[in-house]
Amino acid sequence: MNSSETTGFGIPFQSSRDIRETFLKFFMDRQHTLIPSAGIAPSDDPTLLFTNSGMNQFKSIFLGDNRAGLKRATNSQKCLRVSGKHNDLDEVGRDGTHHTFFEMLGNWSFGDYYKKEAILWAWELLTKVWKFPRNRLFATVYKDDEETALIWKTVTDIDHERILFFEKENFWEMGTVGPCGPCSEIHFDLGDLKTQAETFCDPVLGVNGQNQRYIEIWNLVFMQFERMKDGSLSPLKETHVDTGSGFERLCMVIQGQQSNYDSDVFRPLISKIAELSQRPYSGSEEGVPHRVIADHVRALGFAIADGVTPGNEGRGYVMRRILRRACRFAHQLGQKEPFLCQLIPVLVGQMGDIYPELKEQEDYIIQVVRSEESRFLKTLDQGLSKLSVLIDKLKQSRKDEISGQDAFLFHDTYGFPVDLVEVIAREHGLGLDLASYQLCMEEQKDRARKAKKFDDTFASDESWVILSPSKETRFTGYHSIEETSVSVLRYREAGDEILLVTECSPFYAEAGGQVGDQGLVTSSGLQLRVLDTRSVLDLHVHRCSLIHGLVSEETLRTVDLLVDQEAREKTRRNHSATHLLHSALRQVLGEHVSQQGSWVGPERLRFDFRHHQALTEKELLQVECLVNQVIRENQTIETSLLSFDKAREQGAMALFGEKYGDTVRVLTMGSFSKELCGGTHADATGDIGLFRIVSESSVAAGVRRIEACAGLNALIFMQQDRACLHKMTMTLKCSTEHLGEKVAELAARSREAERSLQNYHRKEIFQKASALCQQYRSPSGSGYKTIGAVPEGMFRTEDLQILSDSLSSFILADEVIFLTVNSGSQLSLLLSCGSSVRDKVRAGELISKLAPVAEARGGGRADRARAGSGNPAKEALVLEAAEQKITNLLAESKG
Repeated sequence: MNSSETTGFGIPFQSSRDIRETFLKFFMDRQHTLIPSAGIAPSDDPTLLFTNSGMNQFKSIFLGDNRAGLKRATNSQKCLRVSGKHNDLDEVGRDGTHHTFFEMLGNWSFGDYYKKEAILWAWELLTKVWKFPRNRLFATVYKDDEETALIWKTVTDIDHERILFFEKENFWEMGTVGPCGPCSEIHFDLGDLKTQAETFCDPVLGVNGQNQRYIEIWNLVFMQFERMKDGSLSPLKETHVDTGSGFERLCMVIQGQQSNYDSDVFRPLISKIAELSQRPYSGSEEGVPHRVIADHVRALGFAIADGVTPGNEGRGYVMRRILRRACRFAHQLGQKEPFLCQLIPVLVGQMGDIYPELKEQEDYIIQVVRSEESRFLKTLDQGLSKLSVLIDKLKQSRKDEISGQDAFLFHDTYGFPVDLVEVIAREHGLGLDLASYQLCMEEQKDRARKAKKFDDTFASDESWVILSPSKETRFTGYHSIEETSVSVLRYREAGDEILLVTECSPFYAEAGGQVGDQGLVTSSGLQLRVLDTRSVLDLHVHRCSLIHGLVSEETLRTVDLLVDQEAREKTRRNHSATHLLHSALRQVLGEHVSQQGSWVGPERLRFDFRHHQALTEKELLQVECLVNQVIRENQTIETSLLSFDKAREQGAMALFGEKYGDTVRVLTMGSFSKELCGGTHADATGDIGLFRIVSESSVAAGVRRIEACAGLNALIFMQQDRACLHKMTMTLKCSTEHLGEKVAELAARSREAERSLQNYHRKEIFQKASALCQQYRSPSGSGYKTIGAVPEGMFRTEDLQILSDSLSSFILADEVIFLTVNSGSQLSLLLSCGSSVRDKVRAGELISKLAPVAEARGGGRADRARAGSGNPAKEALVLEAAEQKITNLLAESKG
């Protein structure tokens, strides 16, 4: 369909690409600044796992911090909603509108235009540019907002009957406190116009009802109040506009579809899924796997490109849940090999020029997804089979839910996220005991709840002694480590510690991976040791311990501040070395390498980066040599303050997803490295002295970690290595050059000795077991029974598997062996059946009948079985039961 044709709603067709461009150009023509999409993972808002709306990156402006003086803005924001308030994960693929990843089109006014322009322009774009039929549009306003209703009536030609009033649905709040205000939503009718008049006002079937007919396509939020702690509303000094229109939903309407998945946003992916799986797509229930996979691949691709890789905690765990959920649906389409990774090129081809990070990271995204898929597929079949057996048993016993203990077992053993178990349970009409599952998780972790974050603990005014209302500390530590006669803004005694905030400070506050400075605070009659320095909002908080003196307003009016120079210098060297390491990794491994986290202290440094596999010894040596080469060249390290755009023009590397102000600090290390960084650094690369990599490891799928040290600590590390080598050469009586050969030779001898010892031990167990069975063996029916307790101390617990294996080596064809092993705290049951009696006596079945007698659990095959009990006192009872059952079974066999 081309733009000259109209859709089923009478709207001229536009491609999704044209729809996005039309929206952004419309507002750019009205003096709105085009703002690039922020990353999916907010780096400056700990309250959010993921960016879930267009306004997230403007939150500081709404809270009064508009240093750039931005008045009007527009953008298309990448969003992810999978947890918390906006948890859409369970509904994804089951209807036509829920998604994990989506784009939010928006326009904003920060103290500039207000309701009139926002409404007028929204109506103009919809009805005049896109030609939306007015008889399918409705506007909703807050119940008391007559001003907004009047604007709708006067600046647009909407039918007044289509302006509807609602309460909670039309009042938007950022949280329990903060900016808020009424909103006006625009809804579109997807249904039959013949029944519109009788349904649009219905609380269930109509606008804002629980139905798929009347859908919201644009929300215009008018921020004019601040919600106070007591619940009251206070007018803001400036009013703002925050609008959001779901891109996928907008494309669905303009392209005349009833489901977002039928628009050209999703069609390329769904077509590829159908092609690769050879399962045609259907808009019905049969198409759920196609829709889920298409949605989840988009979420994975964009998240990984923004640095969020599947892992075990936080954002990484959410992405792992999404990937494994998609894997399970791919499995339903018959895919037993990595499948999702094959769809990434389709996503990149469709969206890579709009979001270049996809194209830049394509190979890396494919590698991460393939690796995660391969890992999960190893256990998926087995886990699904076990879960199917469990569900059948529950149905047979007329139980209606999976226990939390069982759900935890599937999580712990097969890697099934609990929501995946819940989905499968729901498909079979079963519930899931989430409360007991959470209890199991807590028991496994067995650790106390994490303490509240530093910001939450110390940011409020409560319990502080406030000496000045100022809430900003000026950092002076780039050029000095000492300040005298500094005014104290506030202080607080917290247990054995004193928290101190000053008007200026040479102490660096922990940020960008660099630890906070330590040092001394002194005044007349008082001396404090600074243990750490943190940043809370714009304040530097010095965490101190008392050396001597009295803490009071008199002693803390003004203070002298002195940073620990030695620790600062060590930290500077390590921080500069971290930047050299980053550049060296990119040169040796490739441009896909990017920082995923770091920690820089005086003794060592840690650097996490994106890379799909462990570094080889050769690569580690190349990286280490390259860093030391730049150190030897003694290149000048310079810092400069530039606008963010100018810094990027000059090639400065910024961390994707980080939030930067208009003015940034650019760190340049000769021609080798240019990055944005606010930390403290050496004056020249030669000051670093020496660089040494200590270890390289994995911290998550697709994320590697290097730990290293610089300066004197690197020299000490090398000296320790040399001392260790010297000790080994003296012990082994060889030169350093031949040490590797000598160690390999000794390792081979050790392995051979271990094998010989194991073989001897196996032979010893075999002989003891054979002698013991001969002692217990007696005729019974048509065969033999060997029943008895293993003497205490004859076998160790770790020998039981070998013991069980050895029974099959000497068992008679018509013999049944049953032995108990009592360790004092555990009771083990071993059962073995000869080949000619298995038609009557099957080991697995018999052990399942004997195990309850000893309060044991176990199982096995027809020829052998095992069970274990935590109640050794049941040994005599189970031996008696075994004697009776085996005698009877062998008697039946004779008959």
